[in-house]
Amino acid sequence: MKSPITRLAAAAVFLAGASLFIGLLIHTTPAAYGLDQTVAANQQFRSLHITDFCAGHDEPKEFWIECDEQGQIKNARWYMPAWDAPEDGAKVVVWKADTVQVWFQKKKGLTTWTGQSAPLWLLDAALATNPKISVAQLQAEQAQGKVQLEIQEPADKAQPIVVTATYPPQGQSPGRRTVLRVNQATKLVLSREGFTWKDGQYVSEYRQEFSDYNVPIDPGLFNLDAIVPAEVRRYDGNAMDNRGLPQDSLTDEEIATAVVRQFFEALIAQNYEKAGQLLCGTPAAEMKETFGKMRFLRIISMDKPTPHPIPEIGGLRVPCKIEVEKDGVKSVWEPYGPFVRTTHRKMEHPRWEIHGGL
Repeated sequence: MKSPITRLAAAAVFLAGASLFIGLLIHTTPAAYGLDQTVAANQQFRSLHITDFCAGHDEPKEFWIECDEQGQIKNARWYMPAWDAPEDGAKVVVWKADTVQVWFQKKKGLTTWTGQSAPLWLLDAALATNPKISVAQLQAEQAQGKVQLEIQEPADKAQPIVVTATYPPQGQSPGRRTVLRVNQATKLVLSREGFTWKDGQYVSEYRQEFSDYNVPIDPGLFNLDAIVPAEVRRYDGNAMDNRGLPQDSLTDEEIATAVVRQFFEALIAQNYEKAGQLLCGTPAAEMKETFGKMRFLRIISMDKPTPHPIPEIGGLRVPCKIEVEKDGVKSVWEPYGPFVRTTHRKMEHPRWEIHGGL
């Protein structure tokens, strides 16, 4: 994977380039405030707490970001509720220096990767939740004529400045709108809300609240080893990097089918080590404990893969029927899944594995 230094340096270059458009801003409502003031205020940005509400869900996601003296993200923590990925359940992800930890609360497992760069999806998530990046992007889009800005600056200085960015419909994409609320005193973003045009009106899709700017974050927040319960199983992510199957030249449907077929062939042969490698790198002893209570006899059928029923999770479902025997009784097992996806999204050379649905 690419170095996080390279990725974040690229983001810094983007910010610098976007700032060149500041002088081209056109406000539909005359106002003393300009987005350049928020860009300037963010130069002192060092830490932040983000609460992310999604339409239809009461429990928010939470993010903590800590930057170095150059404004580059160095530590980050995410809390992802169960609704974000039902198969995984609620999880906590921490990225600190060259270490990434993921605590799967439902599965009672803590996986740690050390001595390597953060996965690209983790870097992208850190950058996407950073208001410093989004404001600069908004400036660039306005200068390119992709968005219309309206700025309302209340006379009451205790009230926030409201920046409304409206994106017109394009092709099959409906119009959308982003609303920023900015503290008049500090010029820092207090909240960001996204709307989509539906049934003749703008409907809220998400709302992010930003707080605790530059408030020191407890270092313990970035050390899951000291937080997770003792009964949680620890996994060495470095040793699991070769789990799954490489996609090579296969299509998504072909590799998903191959993973499921080889998984059940391994269970039929009682090769729990290989089966575990295809199921999130699960240790052989744990695989035997879970699947060794029945005999896997043969694969009856495997149907064409279909998209995961929850689009946000991604990957494919491979419907199948397996003949099994337990306590001397043979039966046909039709798993809810199995669900198959890449082990790390956006990898240069993707590998696929079963992640649930068994």
